[in-house]
Amino acid sequence: AEGENHVRMALRLMLDNEESLMIVGEASTPESLIAQVCLQSPDIILLDGGLPGLHPQRLITVIKKCCPEARIVITSVRPEIENTMMEIGADAFLPKQLLPDEYIWTLLSIIDK
Repeated sequence: AEGENHVRMALRLMLDNEESLMIVGEASTPESLIAQVCLQSPDIILLDGGLPGLHPQRLITVIKKCCPEARIVITSVRPEIENTMMEIGADAFLPKQLLPDEYIWTLLSIIDK
């Protein structure tokens, strides 16, 4: 889930090139994310920490109820939100400012945990 269309497109291009990953959906709002998560039951959710309309604690709680096995990875350019997001139930934090190879490597290491 990413609020910025150009960032969402860039993520898709980057993640599509990784054979071990399969994108099952995209969302630009918390509401569309919840609808897709409840239908798709993904293994991992990349959630923009600055998603418009985001109430992180409420959204993470709803996702965990709907899809308890999904791992929620918060993505952000603001490292100062990492601790707060982890305290409210996120499973991992992924900085957006990483280079593409670093981003994929870090994401894969989160998945492998």
